[in-house]
Amino acid sequence: MLLLLISASAVMAQPDIELTPTAVVRPRLEAHTGKDGAAGGEQLFVNQRSRLGLDFSAGQVSGRVLVQDVRIWGSESHTLTDYSAEGLDLHEAFLLWKPSEAFSLKAGRQAINFQEQRLVGEVGWAPQARSFDALRLALDTGGISADLAAVMLAEADLGVVDQDSLSVFFRAGVTPGDSGAVDLVSVLDSQDGLLRETVGLYAKGATGILSGRVEGYGQLGTSGSDDIRAWMVGARGTIAPELSVKPTVTLWYDLLSGDADATDGTQSAFNTLYATNHKFYGHMDIMNFSRGGSADGRGLHDAALKLSLVPTGKLSVNLDAHVFMAAAGGDGLLGEEADLWMAVPLAPKLKLAVGVAGMLYADGSDPDGFAWLQLMASS
Repeated sequence: MLLLLISASAVMAQPDIELTPTAVVRPRLEAHTGKDGAAGGEQLFVNQRSRLGLDFSAGQVSGRVLVQDVRIWGSESHTLTDYSAEGLDLHEAFLLWKPSEAFSLKAGRQAINFQEQRLVGEVGWAPQARSFDALRLALDTGGISADLAAVMLAEADLGVVDQDSLSVFFRAGVTPGDSGAVDLVSVLDSQDGLLRETVGLYAKGATGILSGRVEGYGQLGTSGSDDIRAWMVGARGTIAPELSVKPTVTLWYDLLSGDADATDGTQSAFNTLYATNHKFYGHMDIMNFSRGGSADGRGLHDAALKLSLVPTGKLSVNLDAHVFMAAAGGDGLLGEEADLWMAVPLAPKLKLAVGVAGMLYADGSDPDGFAWLQLMASS
């Protein structure tokens, strides 16, 4: 807060600098039955994200300072003597230099999202979300664009890790139309004992009431004494009839390679890196988190039917149904999940959202359930 006040005073003293305050408060009630045996079993809690920030702009130079507090209600040991605010953090703090319309340079702590956040994303569902310490170059000429980000994950000189952990994110693509894009994507990871390159293509397009997306990535490298040889493909097709309730029907399929033999010196389970996985593998956050995918090395088939509509001008309703299967190891069906959620604005800057989800396991484990209720106020 002190940093924001100092920044505001300094910026407002300059008449040619534009200052825009931002604020977000998002409490969310969550209840679940243990999420596949999670520690603590059944849980009921409220988490809260609170953000206060300043965006400033002065010609070619702009920037942001965004302070964030993340907490679970009742986590402080005393209402008076515990004021340590362990979840207080600087979520974003960067400078942006844009010497021309086509080129920009961003330096500092920042959120980075590529495409639909398949490999690199902010994970906005999580109260803390994700941000990177990075230097990012961007080029956008209208029809051609590119991003190059050098990311520091961990600094060895601080004594936390034995070797600097670094990543390089790269994306270059063309936009043949307002609704189309074709991108080449590369993520290079260099960490202690790990050197991994993930590279692939992403393409999307639309015509009339039809839209779709296809993508595919391969992973090569070494992890310790093991070689890395993994891959994934994904496809989505959506039809959106021009009706008053704005319905959409989406068919969805993802395949993440798995590792049938963990002792053969080759790691074949695809790692989704810095993705916003909550968007892809079900709202329960079980598949690819604790079962299937790279979590247990079995990989994942995810076939889904996704429906949405806007029955009124303000209320949106979504229903997803997933069938999950292992891609390796011979276990076949892993489970089935259904997610239902709705959102409605209560006021111009206030939104209410609610959701429920359920998972049936193929191995006979007890079913899991999840429900949440969220308020979000934002400037």
